[in-house]
Amino acid sequence: MIVHKLLLVVVLSSFHLSCDAVSPETIKVMLYGQRRALANIQTHNVSSDCMEGIRKMTINNTIKALDSFGKPGAGILAGNVNWLGHFDECTSLYGFQYCSIIFNVSQLQSVGSIPFTYGLCAPKECSDVDIYNGIDFFIDKIPGLDGIISLEASSLPTCTKNPHRAYDAKFIVTVIFFSLLFLLVIASSLYHAWYHSPACRSMKDSTLIDDQTSYPPKEDQAPLVSHEDPSKSPVQSTSIRGEVGPARIGTFHSVIFSFALPNNLPKLLSGKMSRDSIPCLNGIRVLSILWVILGHVFSFPMLIEIFNPLTGLGWFQRFGFLLVSNAFFSVDSFFFLSGLLVTYLTLKQLKKSDGHIPWRWFYFHRYWRLTPAMAVTMLFYVFITPYFGHGPFAQTLSAREDCPKYWWTNLLYINNFYPIHDAQICIGWVWYLANDMQFFIISPLIILPLYYIPWLGMSLIAVLCAGSMCATAALMAVYNFPAAIMDITDITTATQSDDTFTDVIYNKPYCRITPYLVGMLLGYVIYKYPRKSIKLHWVIALLGWIVATGIAFACIFSLYNYYNIGPWSKAANVIYQMFCRFAWGVFLAWVVFACHYGYGGWVNSLLGHPAWAPLGRLTYTAYLIHPIILSLFLQHQGSPFYLSLTLIAFYFAGVSLLTYACAAIFSLTVEFPLVGLEKLFIPRN
Repeated sequence: MIVHKLLLVVVLSSFHLSCDAVSPETIKVMLYGQRRALANIQTHNVSSDCMEGIRKMTINNTIKALDSFGKPGAGILAGNVNWLGHFDECTSLYGFQYCSIIFNVSQLQSVGSIPFTYGLCAPKECSDVDIYNGIDFFIDKIPGLDGIISLEASSLPTCTKNPHRAYDAKFIVTVIFFSLLFLLVIASSLYHAWYHSPACRSMKDSTLIDDQTSYPPKEDQAPLVSHEDPSKSPVQSTSIRGEVGPARIGTFHSVIFSFALPNNLPKLLSGKMSRDSIPCLNGIRVLSILWVILGHVFSFPMLIEIFNPLTGLGWFQRFGFLLVSNAFFSVDSFFFLSGLLVTYLTLKQLKKSDGHIPWRWFYFHRYWRLTPAMAVTMLFYVFITPYFGHGPFAQTLSAREDCPKYWWTNLLYINNFYPIHDAQICIGWVWYLANDMQFFIISPLIILPLYYIPWLGMSLIAVLCAGSMCATAALMAVYNFPAAIMDITDITTATQSDDTFTDVIYNKPYCRITPYLVGMLLGYVIYKYPRKSIKLHWVIALLGWIVATGIAFACIFSLYNYYNIGPWSKAANVIYQMFCRFAWGVFLAWVVFACHYGYGGWVNSLLGHPAWAPLGRLTYTAYLIHPIILSLFLQHQGSPFYLSLTLIAFYFAGVSLLTYACAAIFSLTVEFPLVGLEKLFIPRN
């Protein structure tokens, strides 16, 4: 295509001219030099409309369009091989569109290839197929490339549209849904304020309440979800004479007040917890989700082009950076917490009800607490966020090609098995919820033996742990995966298999269940032995902290030699992945055990501080929202992402703050109201 021929003129000339020397006059000379060639070019499957747009482009001397094309810049040897051009300059021109295309560049007879992204400014008459066909034609005609390099377009170009996709009925319905939801919250809040106002009280000769629940709260069984109410006593209210009386309210008002901010906000901000809760879990929740966000702040820029990728690769050789490159253990922390809570709380309920639990409500409760919030997240991500971005990466990052095909797998919690590849999951970060739900489904098969025949339950835990570790070891050996999930020791090696570590091991329940099982065992211990019933000599407690710290240190930092000396042997890779997640669960088990039984010292004072409680209640919604915030941030990047530890630290602080602000809104408008509705209609027992 003519567009690409003009692009190649600029590119090849820029190899011989410094970037500073490429002036509008230089480009103008290049343009005039191509007119005769343009007149003789065959269309080669390029539409007539596109050809006409290109000819108008050359006749009108559209220098800015050529100036916005990608050009070689400084730092090619440092990895700056993505020449995106100037997005704003191109989109400011009437009749032009910004397009980017990815090439695989390699030397002939070479195994590896390098992805290379190029930006160009094409007439709007040219479709992505026109640009692809033209590029395919002109690559074969570039003199000097034959016998030197292979340049192949890996896919159709991505051309920015405004909006990125048409406003369809799904978008309109979603906007209406969120608008009605916010109106409901506002209306219920105003009604709640009026209902409890002196003016309303003067019209009634009955007592009123400030909360619709009339029973002490209960800590949720999910580690990402925490809703301890600030009060443990039955709800009371003030009558018109200032007297305190019992709570009486109709179902209608209870439903309406479930959405009221004056009703839900105090619950969110309270630092109080129920008597039987484990305070240190709030600190672990918050630190774990911040660790997840930290890992994603560093990894999400890999979705776009990087200005200085070799700088980022050098970070892996730093000792402290292993806290980022090995942030995957933060997910195992949530598996551990989930196993602990579901076992501890269910055993307490079994004891209270003399061994009887309505299992249908047991499963419905978990589905109700997780699914609606996830479904709302999918709605917002699929139908709203594609219209927010503005930049060279926005069109690509706003694509939701797999969601129409696989959204339902999220609601059934089978998305870690189907679709086959992790990259096809709609809102891919919810693979964790599928694993957690699958663990929850089988948990009664372990909890009931722990309650009735403890040795049998412990034996089941041991057998499942051994089976999970053996399965992980076998898969590691068969597929020859490296120990490091983020393996950068040989980035030029091309894999011949579509099977990745994520698809085969990382998101599969039979490889991730060990920390969950360790948590279940500790949950039984905490249920069986109340606080202050276990006495340890200070030497034993100190030894426990030393061993646990050593285990955590080994899990995170043992890969230092892997990145600095060289890849490990196959046996070492297998052993590390076989035991690391179980070991991490053991470390967390000691931390919670020591804090709960009085051997935590300053660690317990830190993790169990009441200030963690409000943030802990936002963990689930923060987990759902933070990838969307990161994606929106990247959609507005106008150039390749510059890697800097200082800048990313600022990004992390900003993303974390914005995540919790949005999580608070999400919780108050969706999650907390659904909790209130559940308490109204689901039997408490």
